[in-house]
Amino acid sequence: MSISESFQTLLSRIQPTQNEQRAVAGHLSSIKTRLSEAFEVSSFVIAGSQSRDSSISGRSDVDLFAVLKRSEVRWGDDYKTSTTVLSNVKRELDGRFRNTSIYTDVHAIAVDFSDCHADVVPVFFWETTSDNWPLYFMPDGSGDWMKTSPARHNKYIRDADVRSGGMLKRTSQLMKFWRECRNPRIPLSSFHIEMVLASEGICIGVKSYAECVRDLLQSIARRECRGIQDPLGISGIIPCVKTENQRAVALASVRYSRDQAKVATEIESISTMEARQHWNTVFNGRFPR
Repeated sequence: MSISESFQTLLSRIQPTQNEQRAVAGHLSSIKTRLSEAFEVSSFVIAGSQSRDSSISGRSDVDLFAVLKRSEVRWGDDYKTSTTVLSNVKRELDGRFRNTSIYTDVHAIAVDFSDCHADVVPVFFWETTSDNWPLYFMPDGSGDWMKTSPARHNKYIRDADVRSGGMLKRTSQLMKFWRECRNPRIPLSSFHIEMVLASEGICIGVKSYAECVRDLLQSIARRECRGIQDPLGISGIIPCVKTENQRAVALASVRYSRDQAKVATEIESISTMEARQHWNTVFNGRFPR
């Protein structure tokens, strides 16, 4: 089996199963029902990897935007702090899922089901962008609110994926599998991964998946796992990780894997066996043989 064939095999293995997708849908339904009973909700928007069809098997992460009516976030002539709104959402989810780990995680309320991780993000509609995409305010992690537009960002990523012939989406899946393989798990943001791939054109041109993964690792290492400026000018800085401690752990693993990937691509034409050994190191023993 060639290195290219191994990457194709790996991609086929990590696609979400129908059972996983059904489990996610069931959990989301329960969350929506509870929040709709407790708050005035205009709508729900699925964001993140699920909305971009780039999630992977074995780690079903989903972002659910609960679009609250403006009255839910107003306090007199001002707005409630996002900390207060997050606390209110957490209280309701705690009441519904009593045996599930639920905690505040910067912008969202994280719900750790046994077979799915959901980030519930309370937002409220603000306006439409100049090209008619909905713009929301979401918690910024410090009590205030920040702008976001999942649909507009998704279009940006989707357009870049089309230009890459579909390689962007699949490379992002490979990178998400990589972060799950590492020990400890590397908490790189899925959104960051895909925005880097889209903004830097890493998958454009005649390239193999090996080269795309190598170049993505190199890009993240070059910036030392720091955030990137939103190329659309909507969300400010798009972080790579959430804390400085996470950044230190992530950077060490990214650099090590980048070095292994560089050697693998350099020697692939000379020795497939040696190249495979290096890729197996990158994916912590889980690269197809």
